[in-house]
Amino acid sequence: MLIVLLLVMAGSLLAQQDERAVRAAFVFNLTKYVSWPGIRDLLVIGVVGPGDIGPVLKQVLNGKLSDGRRITVVVHTSESELGECDVLYVTAVSPAAVKSILNRAAARAVLTVGDSDQFVRAGGMVGLVRSGDQMEIEVNLNALRNRHLEMSSRLLKLAVLVPTSGESR
Repeated sequence: MLIVLLLVMAGSLLAQQDERAVRAAFVFNLTKYVSWPGIRDLLVIGVVGPGDIGPVLKQVLNGKLSDGRRITVVVHTSESELGECDVLYVTAVSPAAVKSILNRAAARAVLTVGDSDQFVRAGGMVGLVRSGDQMEIEVNLNALRNRHLEMSSRLLKLAVLVPTSGESR
């Protein structure tokens, strides 16, 4: 019985690790299908919030090239580092905290990515939401356009377009 329990727990841990790796792959691909104004040589991905996605993003993406830009991942992004981010991954925070984080990031063209099903409705740009066994991409086009970011039409065809709460479709 103990062996069965250990196997189930190991399978659950492996599934969690696989989901985090899938999320990291999605973030990497987003960097290839989003255009920023004023491109720099460095692409900084900041991670805000609790959880263990930050170390996985750092392990998988740190040092990789995305369209000639070297990726640097900053886990537990500080207020001063927020201004340097090109991508901000927001994980496991309350809706009020999401709004606060988005407001602090609003001064720059920062692609905001979250993993809750309410992230995009709260004003985030891209939600990586689990739908059954699949990862679904939710996109708030108004939030992208307000920050002068452009997303490839190829990626938009795969995404679910979601308005911010209070907007009509």
